[in-house]
Amino acid sequence: MKVSEPANRRFFVGFPWLTAVFTYTISWGWPLIRPNTLYWDDWAYIFNQPKSYASEIFSKTGLPPWRSLIDQELLVVGYWTIRWMTFIMFFMAGLFLFEILKKIPFISLMQSQSVVLLFLIVPLNHARIALVMFGYTTSYFLFFLAWMFLVKHSSWASFLSACLCFMWSFMTHSFLIFSVLPILHFVYLRREQLFSKKPNTKTLAQFCVLLGSPMLYYVLRSMYWPPDAEYLWYHTIYLRAVFVSAVYLLPFIVSAIGVVLWVSRGKRVTPKALMITSGFLAFGTGVFPYISSGNLDSRMIFFFWELGWTTRHQLMMPLGASVIGVAIVYLILENKSRLILGLVSALMISLNVFWGIGSYVDSVKRDEIVELVSHELASDESSSFVVVDETQHLNFRGGSYRRYEFAGLFSKAGKAPIPVIKDECGDESDQTEVIIKSDKGLLEAFFSLDLGLSLEIRPCKSS
Repeated sequence: MKVSEPANRRFFVGFPWLTAVFTYTISWGWPLIRPNTLYWDDWAYIFNQPKSYASEIFSKTGLPPWRSLIDQELLVVGYWTIRWMTFIMFFMAGLFLFEILKKIPFISLMQSQSVVLLFLIVPLNHARIALVMFGYTTSYFLFFLAWMFLVKHSSWASFLSACLCFMWSFMTHSFLIFSVLPILHFVYLRREQLFSKKPNTKTLAQFCVLLGSPMLYYVLRSMYWPPDAEYLWYHTIYLRAVFVSAVYLLPFIVSAIGVVLWVSRGKRVTPKALMITSGFLAFGTGVFPYISSGNLDSRMIFFFWELGWTTRHQLMMPLGASVIGVAIVYLILENKSRLILGLVSALMISLNVFWGIGSYVDSVKRDEIVELVSHELASDESSSFVVVDETQHLNFRGGSYRRYEFAGLFSKAGKAPIPVIKDECGDESDQTEVIIKSDKGLLEAFFSLDLGLSLEIRPCKSS
């Protein structure tokens, strides 16, 4: 009879497959209905661009040579490949996290299941639907894969695989800061080998390599792929913003001090206290890179309904948010934890479904604009157009289209060369104003399968 492998060495034992697949799919499966839609910066960096164009842009912004290695090959096959890979890779990050949490002694299996379920559906980073965000997706996937390799096994093969994946994931530079979490996890698991009178040589060497990985990446970037001057602002840390972002680390600092004082008095710290402290650290490090660089207004993290594509800066928040949420529920209402977490999950799914419907309607709207322009502006030979969108409520997260998005849509409708799109009428005589109208609300448009779009076309008149 075949002897089964020890449970702690097998992967994904105890993972809540049925619940996870169902809740994740209903939350994030909407882009798969129309997987070839271009959103936002896709029109600037992908539409009608050569295969190498994105790589050239990423190189200028200070990203490594491997940033678009996967993207550009998938785009050759079809836009739909990136949509499906994004859906799969974010889910697999949840699988990796489940294994990571199982290597944290103060988090129970049931708590691990709850954290992962929230992690998969927390309504953050809806910008993942844009094709240009696939680099973020790849980094996210590789980071959690690396973390799992790091703590699951202690062999050199597993460790070096982790280091390779970490280095690759650092192409999204915010993960350089986030790497403090797996480093601390490694130290916690290997604390006896590291802090004994005679430290284990192998463990000490691995710790030094691990600690040096973010530094090595930073040195390599400075030497071989620094950003052009025009993109330096994107990588700059601002002192005032650092103080603002530090506010999000205060809960961790206060909680950690409390834990230290409690232990110093010879008292035992409860697993829930350690769990919530870890959650505060994960959340604080998740927001720090984006707020300190000025890319995310601290007031916009959760409370702006029309956050739009800025939600890409919420990339690393799900881990901390889900751990904190579960810890608080177990701390205050453990006997009703299933009910409370079920209600929280229902709220999260509802938000994801609503915004998913928004992304679907936006996709349909783009195709209808192309069709309307191709028919109603076929004979218009204007050199530029002023587009007034009165249907922003039908856009993804209520956002507005950029000029290059309208230019791409008009070009797709047959306007060649790509027309100039302006925000307001100027002094030119050959400008046309196009007003996009609709008498339908978002949900009405979705359920009726009719957006009610129409174009009002008239000569431009400068004010």
